[in-house]
Amino acid sequence: MKVPFGMLAVDVDGTLITDHGAITDSVFSALEKAADAGWELVIASGRTFYAARRIAESLPYLRHAVLSNGACIMDIREQRVIHMETLAENAVRRSVDVMRGRGVVPTLYNTDQLNQRVYYDTVEGACEYFKWYVGNDPRCVMVDNVYDYTGDVLQIGSIAERDVIFSIRDELDGRDIHVVAMPFESPIFGGKNRDYWFVQIVSTGATKHNALGRLYDILNIPSGRLVAVGDNYNDADMIEHANFGVAMGNSPDEIKRLAKLVVGSNNHSGLSEVVGEVILSGKYFPDTDGQRGGGNGR
Repeated sequence: MKVPFGMLAVDVDGTLITDHGAITDSVFSALEKAADAGWELVIASGRTFYAARRIAESLPYLRHAVLSNGACIMDIREQRVIHMETLAENAVRRSVDVMRGRGVVPTLYNTDQLNQRVYYDTVEGACEYFKWYVGNDPRCVMVDNVYDYTGDVLQIGSIAERDVIFSIRDELDGRDIHVVAMPFESPIFGGKNRDYWFVQIVSTGATKHNALGRLYDILNIPSGRLVAVGDNYNDADMIEHANFGVAMGNSPDEIKRLAKLVVGSNNHSGLSEVVGEVILSGKYFPDTDGQRGGGNGR
């Protein structure tokens, strides 16, 4: 098996796809050129396999995906889980308690990536975006009480007003829980909504950068050749700690400050600039022999 020259890790929403859910021809072509040049393309997304599958399978040169903000690594072609970080049952119950205490309806995602179920037990008091989500996602199952489903959980999620989501994050983040908060984003509703935020609760070791580091070593890629591209708060760790971090033009200023390069927006094929400027230019990664592996690409 030929060892990739390097790894290009790409976020999905706000990076790979436009606000209307499309991969532009320019981006598709650019990523194909990167793959032809020997780079391993990996999507690194907050999405689950179910939500990322259509996009992933539309890229014939893609094999691996980091999902659920690092809680799951999958081989897309074989539809096989390579690694998974699950939530301890006591962490699930504590999270449900805190969310319910703030009037937020929790959803519990089980670990089955091919036939996943998402459990919730009410929509009372939930915002319109949450109601739309559970009403339109076929994985969602309304049960009598989510406490009966706390033993097999990959992640917990919900959608609510920004300040409420922040209060949940501030109380729960740490110990055996990692809380990701970001503006609610959906092509159905035209992109980001900064008044309503999505919260995702995963295991404390689940981050995009940690998962990319694990995959980097599994694939035995030469050290120092990790390029990470994203646009949102859940991309901060991989942008900051990659060998070359890139922020999209539609990123918040806090994310742009972490990057070595800022490119155009997702709606203007900014990702294709990364391939031309960083991957294929030879300026940052000359064609020299490197040492294999290297822990998180370093």
